[in-house]
Amino acid sequence: GSSSASSSSSSSGNCSASGGFAMPDPTLMDVLRVLRRVHLDWSSGGEESADRALDAQRKGVLDKVHLVFAGGLLETPDHPERCAFWRLAESLGAQCHRKWDATFITHVVAGEMRAEALQPCVEWAVKAVWCLLTGEKRSGSVERAVKEGVHAVSKEWLLHAAQRWCKQREELYPAPGVLPDPSRLPPVPSLPSVEQRIKAALMAVKLIPVVGQNGEQRDFRLRVATRYFVGPALWPRVNALFDRFQALESNPNETSNEERDRVLKELTRLVGDDALGRIVSATEPPTT
Repeated sequence: GSSSASSSSSSSGNCSASGGFAMPDPTLMDVLRVLRRVHLDWSSGGEESADRALDAQRKGVLDKVHLVFAGGLLETPDHPERCAFWRLAESLGAQCHRKWDATFITHVVAGEMRAEALQPCVEWAVKAVWCLLTGEKRSGSVERAVKEGVHAVSKEWLLHAAQRWCKQREELYPAPGVLPDPSRLPPVPSLPSVEQRIKAALMAVKLIPVVGQNGEQRDFRLRVATRYFVGPALWPRVNALFDRFQALESNPNETSNEERDRVLKELTRLVGDDALGRIVSATEPPTT
């Protein structure tokens, strides 16, 4: 499932190739892939029946995924196991949890994430980076989170995984939501070397769940990352520069282009050319 289900579902029928040949329907290709695996498992004796082989394939779609739901997806929070999204996730092999716990949660599936729901994720990310850099309370779960990332995805990620019988690329399904107020971002520890600061900033970018539209979430993660390069006294100035840049981006004209260059120049001076370039690259939205 390396391609977006939304892009595959847009071709409701066969697409005509340049030579006049019909391209296979992606949905039929998904079915064929699953049936081949089921037949292989059954015929090789891996499963005692086709039904069991089919069930095993289904439960393998989200194997090793630990998720929580947010944004009103659970109709009855007191009995989440009765909710359709909870049951669907479990049918795909995911383990569903009632509360966020950064030590093992891999995914947050959201209808819409509120700012207060994302704030603990950001605070944990900053603390986790510090633990990894200093060795304090070092844990395998934190190291895994840095390696694999903690994902905040829309409900379509789950629905399309069920539709296509394979796990979808998380970066193509960012959760909609409201980002925390930049002025309430957690403080970050002071680090002695530029390389340590860059390493910490890149870790933080990876750990913070991606929510909102690409432009919004990129701006937010950049704000967190730049805090590793400027002292607390300059954080309000950096936030003001980001606010101004965002306003200029939303209303471009010849004058704003000149001012945008001035804003970027000041950000570069405060953060450092190499550091800013590397964290900007790390927050680039995925190409589809």
